Amino acid sequence: MTELNKEQVIDYLQQHPDFLIQHPELLVQLELQQQTQGATSLVHIQQRQLREHNTLLKNQIETMSQHATQNEFVYRLFSQCHRQLWSNYDFNTLASNLQNIICTNPTISNCKLLKYNKNYDELIAHRLTNSSHYLGRIDQQESLLLFNETTQSTAIYLIGEAVNPIAILAFGSNNANHFEPTQDNLFALDFVRSLQLRLLELA
Repeated sequence: MTELNKEQVIDYLQQHPDFLIQHPELLVQLELQQQTQGATSLVHIQQRQLREHNTLLKNQIETMSQHATQNEFVYRLFSQCHRQLWSNYDFNTLASNLQNIICTNPTISNCKLLKYNKNYDELIAHRLTNSSHYLGRIDQQESLLLFNETTQSTAIYLIGEAVNPIAILAFGSNNANHFEPTQDNLFALDFVRSLQLRLLELA
């Protein structure tokens, strides 16, 4: 008789999930064997696996709930920012009010709306040439250029085109992992589009 390998046994049991139920004497033998080796029974193993699976599902649900709560908070912040676009009629007032709103988020240490000047050319070339936005860490020189202080992670948005910039909108966080390249920034990009239209009107 050809000896079965482990994969064949697994495949057979998967195709016949009631095999051990139909042969309870085998299950008893397996359980006794497990116990003599100091291990738990197959039933206990299955219960442990179910508990681990339930824990994983609970953690996933909790993570999704946290993301939903965070997204709602961010949506409300940018809704307030959208309203500021049409109630402010000069650049400096708009920049100040946006900073006050965005910084109510405890994870954001600073927010700057900066008119373009040539001092930002190197930053634009380094961070914003291939994309109109950058999320992640920047070096100390770039941080001081934007915020007059060092920050751990930033989100930078170019207002206008790289060849014809209007302004830069930048958020800073003291949390090194707060802004990351893979982070969803849908609300911010939507606001940036509206901000660009408004700044063109105010120019």
